[in-house]
Amino acid sequence: MSKKINELTPLTDPQVDDNSLLTPLGNAANGLLKRATIAQLKAIFSTQKLKYVADGTEGSTLTISALEGKEILSISREGSAMYEVESGPDTTEFIWDDTDITLGLAVAGAGERFLILYKNA
Repeated sequence: MSKKINELTPLTDPQVDDNSLLTPLGNAANGLLKRATIAQLKAIFSTQKLKYVADGTEGSTLTISALEGKEILSISREGSAMYEVESGPDTTEFIWDDTDITLGLAVAGAGERFLILYKNA
């Protein structure tokens, strides 16, 4: 028995927090349905954070494989905001090319901290 979407029972707040629940996803072009868990949807649509501590060998380039192909939303370096630019970054800027973060100011040494907010592209 099929139901219209407005006939489905809405989830409660605790149910939405249940990462194992399934939800349907449909392809508008061919009408085929697949399923995804709440956890998968959170990973796709939410902002993620990565804490990176430099080891001192980075120079002006951070290569973090977990970020490859992601969209970087923000980088904080020791608590200071950095700004994304297309070329020629100054000391408070960076360039992201989907693989490397090129810093305008080289890493000061081991222990320098970065907080990177990103999402799936």
